[in-house]
Amino acid sequence: MSDDIHAELKTVLKAKPKRLTDLEQWLYVTVNTAKAIIDNSDKDGLNAVSVLAECAGTAELQQRFDIIQGKFGRGNFSERHSPDYIYLCSLVADFPDKELTDADRETIGRFCKINSYLLYEI
Repeated sequence: MSDDIHAELKTVLKAKPKRLTDLEQWLYVTVNTAKAIIDNSDKDGLNAVSVLAECAGTAELQQRFDIIQGKFGRGNFSERHSPDYIYLCSLVADFPDKELTDADRETIGRFCKINSYLLYEI
């Protein structure tokens, strides 16, 4: 995957695949969607996305995503009924359990710094 994963994933996701099989793509969707939820509902909580880089595996990352959804994805989150949001969440939920490497966690940290959101662009 190139350095411009955001643009590449926009193209991939417009075809509406039922699941992602590439770990880097899945990590990006997960981190990017979590950050979009927080940014949309409580900009002061954006540091909460950084905890995703501490996860040992994809199952833990899914659990932390669910926590972010529960905390930030209610009341003030304007996209909670959006078909694109529901679709992205389905991609996050449907990925096999896999241990994350230090390189994967560095990738997550890099993705946490991106301020463009697939949620508004697919």
